[in-house]
This record gives sequence, C-alpha cells and structure tokens, in this order.
Amino acid sequence: MTRIEVKSSQPSVPSVWVEIENITTNQRRQVHTTIDTLLAKEKQVSNAVAKALVFAVELCPNANPSDLWHHVIYRHLTSRGFNDQRWKRVSGFALERALVEIYIPRLEPYGVRARILPAPEAAQLLSSLGVPVKASKVDIFLEGLRQAGWHVFGAAHAKSSIAERIQDDVPASLAFMQRRLLSVALTMDVKSFPPPHGDGVNYGELGGRSFEIEKARPKRAYIEEDGQFDALFSFNLRTPPSAPRTPSGKRIYTLSLSERQPDALVDFIVGRWRSASS
Repeated sequence: MTRIEVKSSQPSVPSVWVEIENITTNQRRQVHTTIDTLLAKEKQVSNAVAKALVFAVELCPNANPSDLWHHVIYRHLTSRGFNDQRWKRVSGFALERALVEIYIPRLEPYGVRARILPAPEAAQLLSSLGVPVKASKVDIFLEGLRQAGWHVFGAAHAKSSIAERIQDDVPASLAFMQRRLLSVALTMDVKSFPPPHGDGVNYGELGGRSFEIEKARPKRAYIEEDGQFDALFSFNLRTPPSAPRTPSGKRIYTLSLSERQPDALVDFIVGRWRSASS
C-alpha cells in the first residue's frame, strides 16, 4: 500500500492522504520515474502517458487501474505543472492508446483487432459503412478477420470519466447500433473530491460510494435504462456492476486490466464478432 497526498485548491484547507492498495511506495516511485523518462523521450506527451499506464498495470497487476490512472499518474503530472486543461487534452488520446496496446495481444488469437485510425482513413471507413458521423467521434475501431480480409464490426469509445463528454458519443454509438454494429464504452470511471468537499477517494460516478448504492445513479441510466451503448466496461474496481437483467438489456461490467484471459471485455467483443460473422 502507498499513500498519496490530495491537496485542496484552497490554501487554508489541509490536504488529505489517500491509501492506494496493492502498490508499494517503491513501485509508485518506479512509475513516477518511468513517466519522467518517457516525457523526456517521447515526442508526444500522450504516448508517454499511455506507456506509463501500461507499465503501471504490468508492475502492479492487483491495483485498481483507475487509481493508477488518477492518483499515481495524474497527480504526479500535476506536481510537474500540468493543469486540468492540459491533462484533458492529453489523457483522452493516452487512454485510447494504452487500452489498444493492452488488448491487441488479447484479441489477436480470436482473429479480432482494435485500431486507432488517422482521421482521413477513419472518415473514409465510416463513409463505406454508411455511418454518418465525424471521424473524431469514433475512438477505436473493432475489426474481425475473414478470408477476404479485415471487416469493421464495431467501435469502442474510451473515456477517463463518465462526465467527459460521453453524451457527445451517443449519436455515433446509436448510429453504429442502428446498423447492427457493436458499440461499447470503456471508462476509468474517475471521480474524486479533494478537501474540503471530500476525502480524495476515487469512487467514480457510477455508484462507487457505499452509501449511494441504493440511491438513484442517473449516469448508470445511460446504459441500464436508455441502452445508449451495447455495454460499458469500467476499469474502476469500485464501480458496481449491473445486475444480470436491466431494463434496456445492456449492462455495466467491472474489471481490472489484469484479469485472467479471456476477460469480460474480450468475451463480449469476440462473441459479437462470431455472431456477426456466422
């Protein structure tokens, strides 16, 4: 376990210290050293952050991925002078790249791949699929291999938090689903409140606070009631998963980035590809 300081934006309010399980103080320092090295070496900051997350997950497989992302990586970058605006510009691309790097070898044995495409190629592909959305609204394309080559059968939308413009992705998600193409959301479900408003714990926005479990959780309705995505996969271990049955038939899944393979995300994607290609 390691302890990380969460500072208040108000100078007169003292910090709180958050305990992060399944990562030692020495391991946290290793992650911070890796981030610093990557920032000095990589041309794109988002690549450095993506590689840092992959390193952290491999180093600390039992830690909550969302805490590694939010407390270990994000808070170190703020200590280096990153403000929230810069983090938002960088983190979206970084998370997409990290998830693709992690899942490429997991999907490959099943003839499935995840790809981030340059905007012109993505626009051309969306046009060929008859999906009337901008290329910027699709983070990751999901493709399956047939004898004739690779075929797009879905997309994944990656977000650090549910508040991070996820509703902007809904038109693209619905456009995919209306054409019987898969559309899943991937999130770190990050949300914490610094003092004096909170204790700094990364509960997320999908009901991670124990006292909220029986209360209304409106952002869960995006999936469980409205069915705006085929599924949502949260890498915050505090996110309560959905019950087996929901009003929309769509569910929220909770998993780490170090599950025994195939994990729930691989099973879901591969199952959809097999259904589409049969």
